[in-house]
Amino acid sequence: MLLALGALALGYAIYSLSVGEGGPEPATVGGVNDVQRIFGGVPQEGARLGDEDAPVTVNVFNDVQCAPCADFEIDTIDPIIDERVRSDDVAFEFRHFSVAQNDTTLGAIGAEAAGRQDRQWQYLDTFVRNQELAEGRAVDEDILREVAEAVPELDVDRWESDFGDPSSEELVRDDAKLAFDLKLPAEPAVVIDGPAGERQLIETPSRNEIEAAIAQVSGSD
Repeated sequence: MLLALGALALGYAIYSLSVGEGGPEPATVGGVNDVQRIFGGVPQEGARLGDEDAPVTVNVFNDVQCAPCADFEIDTIDPIIDERVRSDDVAFEFRHFSVAQNDTTLGAIGAEAAGRQDRQWQYLDTFVRNQELAEGRAVDEDILREVAEAVPELDVDRWESDFGDPSSEELVRDDAKLAFDLKLPAEPAVVIDGPAGERQLIETPSRNEIEAAIAQVSGSD
């Protein structure tokens, strides 16, 4: 049964960025230059980042509203993207995978809404780099809009409309279903497809493990 968007900001227990109402004014969104350096000019379509004909695809299953998951995104996934994605031999797809009780989060829906303008990766990476925005208050549409306003060339009015479109939430639920079908444990994971097969890495794999799997499925190992 579909949940109302407002309810998604409540009860997001252990890993949630939600910490109640009130509190200090939000911090300024940071890290925008770093995000743009990594993702600027790279082809995007929806959840996909990189050349559509890239022989290897790294599917990243992660939760943008989870503090340890944010570290995984910034410290492990971003450096691989920075090194690999402009070479056109590896593409990436982001799969929203909530590690908490809810199978959707507002942050994930906000990222999918940005993906309607081919800016999902900039949005989600900016979001995970700015967790202090939620200190003292719940993740809500105001926080999500602050992130949207920081993403270069994102039409924020259109983003707001897409955020409210039920199809954006459905895309998040599709990712959650895929993670369930793959029986992934509640931690960041990657599934890598290539000419030489598929590798599934669970429980917050390291950069070295992911790089080795990319070589294996590409047939170069």
